[in-house]
Amino acid sequence: MRDACSKCGVTFTPLLDIAFWTATIFGSVTGSGFGHKSMALSTSAVTIADIARAAGVSVSTVSRTLNNKPDVAEATRQRVQAVIEELGFTPHAQAQRLAAGRSRAIALLFPDAQLSLMREEFILGAAKAASDASYTFYLMTSSITRPQLTALCRSALTDGIILMEIHLRDWRVSYLKRIGFPFVMIGRCANNNGISFIDMDFEQGIAQAVEHLANLGHHKIALLTFPDDVYQRGYGPAVRGRDGYAQTCRRLGLPAIIAPASDTQAQLAEATNRLLDRHPDLTAMISMHGDTTIAVYRALEGRSLRIPEDVSVIAFITRRTAELFTPPLAAIDFPAYDFGYQAGRMLIARLQGANAVEHILPPPKLILRQSVAAPRTLLRNGLTIS
Repeated sequence: MRDACSKCGVTFTPLLDIAFWTATIFGSVTGSGFGHKSMALSTSAVTIADIARAAGVSVSTVSRTLNNKPDVAEATRQRVQAVIEELGFTPHAQAQRLAAGRSRAIALLFPDAQLSLMREEFILGAAKAASDASYTFYLMTSSITRPQLTALCRSALTDGIILMEIHLRDWRVSYLKRIGFPFVMIGRCANNNGISFIDMDFEQGIAQAVEHLANLGHHKIALLTFPDDVYQRGYGPAVRGRDGYAQTCRRLGLPAIIAPASDTQAQLAEATNRLLDRHPDLTAMISMHGDTTIAVYRALEGRSLRIPEDVSVIAFITRRTAELFTPPLAAIDFPAYDFGYQAGRMLIARLQGANAVEHILPPPKLILRQSVAAPRTLLRNGLTIS
């Protein structure tokens, strides 16, 4: 992971429950985790207090010199500049931007973002967009409260926000719209008027997967999705994925078999085993759990079931991760890096004066690999199943 980060010029630092990534800009790295003291690393340990002592002037005089204020005598200015050159002092770029009333920074609010290859790609994409535009990039992974979001917007640490984990009725969206703070979304609400977003078309992706499996001859196709309470709270992917699956099954005359599970390997493996206990004639599964779908593979292997001979599997997952599975995993391709990059680009365009609202909903792509095949006659629990 560290190698992947260094290629993009991004530094990752964990701080207890807050993680932040910052793009390297002008030879310095800056970052802050919300609720923690800020951290700053520069190319020099020399401070303006050191400059002031060496030049025999006040700290404010050094500051005015660095900011090219006209009220510094020319002789004093030259003396301060000489000391700066002698000591090799490098002004902190982020501090200068904050003093000018703008941060040239964007923040990604990604609550509960546990490390995974898919989440990493969202983050790296947004960080690359920031780096390309010489913006600092912050990642905040705690669930944020209204007072904390208010404090962040007033702090001058960031000029705009990328929101993730969007709900159909999301209080963060309503609040940021009301106060006029710049933001974009990876995901979308029920009402997206005036808000730029990029999102996966979960309904169409699910429909493609179910239709393909049905055309191969599968009649019992299960959906491994998010827990019931996540669906009831209106989390966008949970609602769109489950509803799209149910609608497609009704249209094709198939039974809707829904298996809720949290996004951990242990819970997903348990849900897979419970599903197979209840439906021993199941021949296909669609997982909305990305990287964690490896737990489905392991659960099937633990029951001596082969992929795809006994059970076909499709997941919403990135191309890079799908190809690491054995056998390689058929997928509704989730281009998380591109989503992160496009969200960063849209936000920075707005910060630079663009007024156009962008709604990006790319058509989903079903990429077939070796985890899918037509169902075969199986001997399972003493029953012959076609």
